[in-house]
Amino acid sequence: MKKKVVACLLGATMVATSMVGSMSVFAEETEAVTEAAEETAGETDTDKINPEGDTYKIALSNSYMGNDWRQQMEAIAEYVASQEPYASRCELTIVNCENDAESQSASIDALAAQGYDAILVDPASETGVNQAIQRAVDAGILVVVFDQPASISADNVYHIKFDGDRNYRIISTWMAQAIGEEGNVVLCEGLQGAAEAELEYNASVEVFETYENINILASYQDDYDPAKGEQALSSLIAANEDIDAVTTQGYVSAVINAFSKAGLDIPVSCGGGYNGNLKALMANGAEGIIDAYYAGLSANALNFAIRILDGEEMEETTVLDCAFVATSVGYDMGEYSDVVIEQAEEGVNYFEDGPDELIWPPVNSDFGIDIPMSVLTGEE
Repeated sequence: MKKKVVACLLGATMVATSMVGSMSVFAEETEAVTEAAEETAGETDTDKINPEGDTYKIALSNSYMGNDWRQQMEAIAEYVASQEPYASRCELTIVNCENDAESQSASIDALAAQGYDAILVDPASETGVNQAIQRAVDAGILVVVFDQPASISADNVYHIKFDGDRNYRIISTWMAQAIGEEGNVVLCEGLQGAAEAELEYNASVEVFETYENINILASYQDDYDPAKGEQALSSLIAANEDIDAVTTQGYVSAVINAFSKAGLDIPVSCGGGYNGNLKALMANGAEGIIDAYYAGLSANALNFAIRILDGEEMEETTVLDCAFVATSVGYDMGEYSDVVIEQAEEGVNYFEDGPDELIWPPVNSDFGIDIPMSVLTGEE
């Protein structure tokens, strides 16, 4: 299996982040957890890969490298592609682009011209790369869209995603209960231009607006960057200190830092499935909830591509469930009462000795390949 990482033709640059830390104790603590998570009943997704057959030329087109999720997403894709049966079935190339539809479209066109069998696309825009995707399909190339959505429905285009709308309705419902169904909330708009970010923001708006005594005070944009989020929140705090809850689409550290520096109580918050989010919430005695979007969604896309190229029939859209972990449980979740929300527990769903950037777990439990911690922490 051959793999390489190349830069986008229009001069995109990779944001390289080294994730290091003291991992010896952490590795020992998580080994049992990893083994338990892998004990799945029946056939895994990886078991469905035929170990024999053609070796497919597959590219991953990534529109953004500015957060830890995307970096771990790529690391997982590379690792899985190096393991059997994937190593015998694919040659993987990763192409990184600036976060705009124009550069990614040009990149996809270039990949199509190079005769790839499949292109895995994490798109910069819901609509902006659709024409490039269609051109690739017209050239006989399979396209698997994952993570961010692309609103294209065509033969040989498949979609793998989380339901961001549902996830943030669940999160917002939990937050509303955590503040006693009353107070001022501030909402994060996420990454400019990202369809999933808009979806999650709108879901939060709609949920909070159903509560008579909850006031949506303001919104802010962080581009999935905790430093930008902290700066934006500091400005909002200066105008109004009476804030009971703050949503983020990534890092609760932005909330904790902004309010702590202002000498204010930390409001109820939410964030992505980063290990550091739960560590920070627990260390500061703050209330919050996280949703773990598996960074290994790229591995699911690779798995699907090989199986589809082999002739297996798949649904056009596959929706995966994420995991929810909160500092408190037992609230009345109404229509979401059947959703499993785990109580935060050190050594089970967050790890004091693990790096803040770690997203746990890396893949869904029935994927079928163990992802070593060293892959996620950049130690390999």
